[in-house]
Amino acid sequence: MGKLFDAMQLFVNKNIGKQTVLISYATNVGNVRPKNEDNLFIDGLGTRAKENMSGNRLLNHSERYTFAVCDGMGGEQFGDEASAIASLAIAQYATQLNRVKPEVLPDTVNKLVSEANNRISRMVYSKHANLSGSTLVLTCLRKNKAYIFNLGDSRAYFFKDGELRQITEDHTVAKRKEKTQPLSDDDRKKLSDAHRLTTFLGVDSRWIGLKAQAYEPLNIRKGILLLCSDGLTDMCSKSEISEILSGEFKNCADRLVKRALKNGGTDNITCLAIKI
Repeated sequence: MGKLFDAMQLFVNKNIGKQTVLISYATNVGNVRPKNEDNLFIDGLGTRAKENMSGNRLLNHSERYTFAVCDGMGGEQFGDEASAIASLAIAQYATQLNRVKPEVLPDTVNKLVSEANNRISRMVYSKHANLSGSTLVLTCLRKNKAYIFNLGDSRAYFFKDGELRQITEDHTVAKRKEKTQPLSDDDRKKLSDAHRLTTFLGVDSRWIGLKAQAYEPLNIRKGILLLCSDGLTDMCSKSEISEILSGEFKNCADRLVKRALKNGGTDNITCLAIKI
């Protein structure tokens, strides 16, 4: 697989309308949690929900792709089921997401968000639980452009020319406070409500209507788009993530997870790196 992956990095797709995408992914239960409540969706491969796994793939079957990371809420009941429900909903909507025009993507994503939210709410009700939910960070690729959406504190980063830039905004109580009192990354992590989410899949138990936050389209050519759960960003600094992404792309997600484990691994860790 390694030799094939290396050789295919030199491959230039001659078929009109096809986009070659390199993927590096990894997920790990961590050093503390009893099970992995993270999940991820990779277009063409489906949901990937094993406790500990990593890999690399080259995709060249389309010019449009959908990828996502979901983090079941570890502080609530049935977080693993919530993230699995979210990933399955993404899988069921992927064809539609890849088919619609970019200007229609927000509405289509929000249909997916409402469906996943309602399914999680039904699961919570059927199990007589108080609350459950999942974060979501999702991207739809259109050739060079990434259309990014999120709910909760799973993040999207873009790495290019040695600079790591956070694209998404965390939907947490701490982030709300930060709008009136700026905080450093270290200070933010120390807050007791650093991971108290203000919105997530499952929060809308009355089915009023939940919407993901959308961001400006991002040209990711000559860079790396990283989707990850907070199990990575709580354990690794931006400089550590940049250091790893500046190296060889193959297995970069696995190296990120291993660094988070080395630094404590107090939560589940999931990384999905995308390069075109």
